[in-house]
Amino acid sequence: MGLEVLMLIANIISGLVIAILSTMAGIGGGAFMIPYFYFIGLPINEAVGTSKFVIVFISLFGTINYLRLRKVMVKQGIMILIGMIPASYLGAYLVSIIDNRILRLIISVFILFYSIRLIYGFLKKKFGKIKTSTAQQHVGENYIVDKPSVAVLIGLLSGFVAGLTGTGGGVVNMPLFLSVMKIPVHFAVALSTFVIFPSSVAAAIRHALNNDINYFIGLPFVLGAVIGANIGPRIATKTHSQHLRLFIGLILFYAGIRMLYSTIF
Repeated sequence: MGLEVLMLIANIISGLVIAILSTMAGIGGGAFMIPYFYFIGLPINEAVGTSKFVIVFISLFGTINYLRLRKVMVKQGIMILIGMIPASYLGAYLVSIIDNRILRLIISVFILFYSIRLIYGFLKKKFGKIKTSTAQQHVGENYIVDKPSVAVLIGLLSGFVAGLTGTGGGVVNMPLFLSVMKIPVHFAVALSTFVIFPSSVAAAIRHALNNDINYFIGLPFVLGAVIGANIGPRIATKTHSQHLRLFIGLILFYAGIRMLYSTIF
């Protein structure tokens, strides 16, 4: 078996695993794909562009599955997308123009802070034997946004970060959905996956125009990602809310460390 075939298989399997993790945590997957693509030799602009290309498919099939499971808050998603889509395109446009080290540093610290809060909250409930409230478990897709302006502002922030860093925006979405908008965790994951799709399309178009997408590597990833994005939502839906919060906390912690490391070094 030749090296090219082995790389093809590795890329398909990697896409599968990353899609499962991403759709379970409500993130795009760029936190995993960008370092992987960079490690195998892609320039950073192609690593970011190819990541965004794959995120389109992860978020598309993840959204389809969450819609089938009736976990997506469509009204909130539309409000968030009003800010997220143009901001994502702008961030992708500026990625080759501005020095984003300070922004990345601030974002990574924010992500790490909130990930530690999620992990600490799980441990506190676990060892303190505090029962989790089930008052919000029946929130559905018709959930009404109390402050539409907050949803639009969150969309602007997460979209800009997504386009600029090559992530899907979920690393910003999830902390804000859980802490600011107080959305129950299963619905927050589904909503994040839902809003990542159209914004990632906008950013991917910009990266395609910049010739920053390596389709030779990206397409095998997409093949695995399509399979994984059909698995992740089903696992997430069956996972206890506190265990899912811990999982999200660990994923965000990894994403924050990776972003902080790449910013400093």
